[in-house]
Amino acid sequence: MEKLIAVIFCCLLISTSAKADALDQVYTTLEEDYINTLNSREITLKGLKSLENTDADIKISATDNKLYLYYKRRLAKVFSLPKTNADTKAWVSLSREVLAAAAGISPEAELYDFELPDRFTQAVFEGLDGYSHYYGGFDNRSPVQKNIRRNFAVRMVDDILLIKILSFKQGVGEEVLQALHQHPDAEGIILDLRGNHGGILSEAVKITDMFLDEGIITYTDGKAGQAPEFYTAAAGDITDNKPLAVLVDGYTASAAEILAAALSEQNRAVLIGTETYGKGTVQNVVRMDSERAMALTTAYFHTPSGAGIDKAGLKPGICTGNITAADKLADADCVKSDRLNEEADVVVAVKYLKNEL
Repeated sequence: MEKLIAVIFCCLLISTSAKADALDQVYTTLEEDYINTLNSREITLKGLKSLENTDADIKISATDNKLYLYYKRRLAKVFSLPKTNADTKAWVSLSREVLAAAAGISPEAELYDFELPDRFTQAVFEGLDGYSHYYGGFDNRSPVQKNIRRNFAVRMVDDILLIKILSFKQGVGEEVLQALHQHPDAEGIILDLRGNHGGILSEAVKITDMFLDEGIITYTDGKAGQAPEFYTAAAGDITDNKPLAVLVDGYTASAAEILAAALSEQNRAVLIGTETYGKGTVQNVVRMDSERAMALTTAYFHTPSGAGIDKAGLKPGICTGNITAADKLADADCVKSDRLNEEADVVVAVKYLKNEL
């Protein structure tokens, strides 16, 4: 029995140590890779606020050189702050000390003792830029994108080839290529990206490249001092410059916006629909162990002309918001909306490609 207790105690120590060591990785990754400047002091003070959410009787306050831990409106402990924000190890050590002290005075914090580093990191990530997330052992969210049914569909509308893509999954570029080869007599092409939240960037770039004869597709602008990374199209438009329209709506985002912007700005396609979502950031997923991961914004996407997509979105050349029939186009607006199943948008695109608008 004593051996069993010893084994359990040892496992708990290993688990606690592993989570504590993860704080080093959190600080280092945020300071080195996160797109916006975030120093050790900011990380520490923001993360320690998680203690107040764990137990409302805990309060944290700090001056330039001291940090104060209160419990039930009484001062419990005073900590000296590191002299410089550059001393990351000292700030990590301070965070561990404060978390341990809180667990020692608060029954609520003690109850969540093993989760405190997770809760600390979750608090740091909250509100960073809207896209960066921490996935901890107590968090039900997953950084893995869920499968989307009926991701890809093809149909002919009159003599126009309509290709609908709901997500840029692995292999969707080959499906688009196959559809183009199977319909060589199509007079024009519609890419339907309504409701497309993005996906694998390389797939979106591959599809964009099919319709462009050279030129910039997009580029990323990372942390200060890092060189931009350009994505360009190779020579040759495999459709021989057939008329092209791209359907977008308020849920067209990320890689779908990159594709739409590239084709629009290179004068290759007209955008039809409503203003798009406006997500133009790059997230890298850093797995810390089997249960924990950080999805961290590391760069911003830009259109070929240098415009930012994030928070701005794209405005279509032809607006279809609010209409249910193509003959009411004069009453349309561009306000973000869900146009996923609006056949009127398809009718407008067909008419445009046939020069009937």
